Amino acid sequence: SRARVRCYFRTRMRNKYIIILLTFILSLVSFTLTKGEEFNFNTTELQITENGNIIKGINGGEVTTQNNEIIITANNFKYNKLTTLLEAEGNVKVIDKIKDIIIEANEIFYIKNEEKIFSIGKTNIKVDNKYDIDGKDLTLLRNENKLSSNEKAIITNNNSDFYELEKFEYSINEEILKGEQIKVTEYQKNNETNQYFFQKGFFNLKTNKFLGKDVNIIFQKLLFDDIENDPRGSGVAGYGDKLNTYIDNAVFTSCKKTDKCPPWKMRAKNIQHDRVKKQIIYKNAWLDIYDFPVVYFPKFFHPDPSVKRQSGLIRPEIGDHTTLGDSIYLPYFIVISDDKDMTIKPRLFNNDITVLQSEYRQKTKNSTNVIDASITNGHNSSENDAGGNRSHFFANSKIDLDLKTFLQSDLEINFEKVSNDTYLKLFDFMRSPLLTGKDNKTLESSIKLDLQHESYDLTTSFEMYETLGGGSNSDRYYYVLPSFGFTKIFDLENFDGTFDFYSSGNNSLSQTNVASTTVNNNLMYTAYDTFFNNGIKKNFEFLLKNINALGKNSTDYKSSPQSELISTYNYNISLPLKKDNENYINRFTPKLSFKVTPHDMKNNSTTNRKINVDNIFSLDRLALGNTLETGESFTLGIDFTKDKINNLILDEDKLTEIERYFDFKLATVLKFSEEKNIPTISTLNKKNSNIFGQTNFYPNKNTSINYNFSLTDSLDRFESNSFGLAFEFDNFSTTFNYLEESGIMGNSNIVSNSTTYNFNEYNSLSFDTRRNREINLTEYYDLVYEYKNDCLVAEVKYRKDYYNSADIKPKEELFFSITIVPFYTYSPDKMILNKDRID
Repeated sequence: SRARVRCYFRTRMRNKYIIILLTFILSLVSFTLTKGEEFNFNTTELQITENGNIIKGINGGEVTTQNNEIIITANNFKYNKLTTLLEAEGNVKVIDKIKDIIIEANEIFYIKNEEKIFSIGKTNIKVDNKYDIDGKDLTLLRNENKLSSNEKAIITNNNSDFYELEKFEYSINEEILKGEQIKVTEYQKNNETNQYFFQKGFFNLKTNKFLGKDVNIIFQKLLFDDIENDPRGSGVAGYGDKLNTYIDNAVFTSCKKTDKCPPWKMRAKNIQHDRVKKQIIYKNAWLDIYDFPVVYFPKFFHPDPSVKRQSGLIRPEIGDHTTLGDSIYLPYFIVISDDKDMTIKPRLFNNDITVLQSEYRQKTKNSTNVIDASITNGHNSSENDAGGNRSHFFANSKIDLDLKTFLQSDLEINFEKVSNDTYLKLFDFMRSPLLTGKDNKTLESSIKLDLQHESYDLTTSFEMYETLGGGSNSDRYYYVLPSFGFTKIFDLENFDGTFDFYSSGNNSLSQTNVASTTVNNNLMYTAYDTFFNNGIKKNFEFLLKNINALGKNSTDYKSSPQSELISTYNYNISLPLKKDNENYINRFTPKLSFKVTPHDMKNNSTTNRKINVDNIFSLDRLALGNTLETGESFTLGIDFTKDKINNLILDEDKLTEIERYFDFKLATVLKFSEEKNIPTISTLNKKNSNIFGQTNFYPNKNTSINYNFSLTDSLDRFESNSFGLAFEFDNFSTTFNYLEESGIMGNSNIVSNSTTYNFNEYNSLSFDTRRNREINLTEYYDLVYEYKNDCLVAEVKYRKDYYNSADIKPKEELFFSITIVPFYTYSPDKMILNKDRID
């Protein structure tokens, strides 16, 4: 019995060793089992149970279909032969070679006899190397070639556009996508996006055709170059293809999103986005202002977000002019080529006056060219110009010569001409782009060359000036043919200062036969500041001027060549003092300058040169060009500043802020003798000049006060007073300016005021006026109420203008203007100047 037990255990142990050995061998080799030619298993460990109906692959491996159409890798497998259900779990990857589909998930189920694959949890599917689908619980029906899910998914194409859907179904062969609660995002070249929302939709991804219900569109914020806008649209249905998108019963606005209705919106029976013409087109459209229909447009369009410029109608305008009457303005923009375009600007008045203005622009790699011209017909003035025809022609070219020797080499050619002296003022609504920042009293035609070298600068030009209203041709034209300027700065090691060399010259012709030629060479030395032991700061500077001149019928120069060398010297001392306390920093600086010019000067007694505390200590303070201030003089002055110290606590750190509080400057000039050739208006011709002063006071952050004056040396009369006040508090701001000049300073008395009150973020009231007290005439009143938000501006304006000339009469107006941003401007007053765009 004991022997049988031992034999039993020996047999059991032998069998155990065989099983262990067999398991070890199987773990080192791959298994390949086939059942019904369905799957091949190639796994690290294989278990077969339930009479061979259940096969499990463990610890990683691969399962393929018999014909290798599908390859599945995962951590673990379980296959039920009876139901043909294959379960894969852990880092699952399914490669369908026939359908060109790759599925990645944590768990999938594959029912072989139904050719149905569905995933559990987060899933990524790549289809035909064109579409990338991210979602969860996705289903693939191989026999029907369909992908679907009842969970949220994102589908991205090769263009990086993507579709977000709450549920979807995708037909693989036809590339047709349908779903619900859909968001489609299109990326633009500037990385901005357009977003389309559909309650339900069908998309043919092969042909880019689509059909959707209940559409909402959010365009890129920079659609109209305004980051504050929220351009968006909606409609009951949307459809189209890669060339055109249509929305039925649509609404569009660019106004910022708020809880209230938008200030304006466009309602249209149909909106079309034409990607070929790059236009958004409206048919049978109404413009609503605060939900009230205002203007009907049978057809209306503006450029889509990708357009930089495009031919088409620019925003029109309805205007009213006291002298010229009512008008309509219909500008049209024409793209000629990539580097050329023009704008035609007809303006038609109700009294048969016609103005046709045009602008031509060309931009190349190294040049910019602009031509602005107009012709007017039908206006008869007091000058009785023939037929009432008037015109202007302006042209400007800026050329980069790209000369390798120079850091910058620019050539500018400019030409300006009008047929009538008052043309620009009467037709001021034209506002030529070439007159920006200029007055309308003087025209300039010129050729200018500007060369900048690393060690010097050189400019040269040919110029012609025409004074409008200047009388006969002999009086109105002034020629400078040519002129030049040369500048070079020397920083020499052996000198405790700097040398500046400037040379200029011109040949001028005026009044037909009055000519002069001058060449001036200037060398200025400025020593570095040094200090005495007692703290006094000193500085020395001098200017050498070589003047060469030749005249013909000139009162300034002789008919024979003249050359002279003159100089002026300036020695400056000052004592900068400083006193600080807990609340203020006080600086007081007495200044003294001794100036010597040992040469006579030309007669400039009638030349207009004014002196103030800002230029009185300058070496060439009169800036006469062809001469220097003669004689010896002392310039005395004081500077006082008081700055406020504000101690701030920020995040437990103490910060010190220095705030400007008060400053005062005072200066005068003492001469050894009177000099009759010095400009009289400067008062430097007298032994004791006027006393010049300036003070600025900032009592708080909301208020600033400035005062400038010129007081006679006898202290009995102010010959110039200038006072300014600026105040701003919360929603209220006002500026007040007063100027009075008398005696040798002039004869004027001007008061002006500008006041604005903002009732809230959108509503404001402003008032502007200017009164000439010398002639007891108010030049104008402007009273404006304005409502303004990000996409609509409305104004009610009262203006009274007292200007009077041959063509221009005093006027009093009350008008209303409204601007729909960015589409339409109604303004009876004047054209609102903006860059051209198509609306």
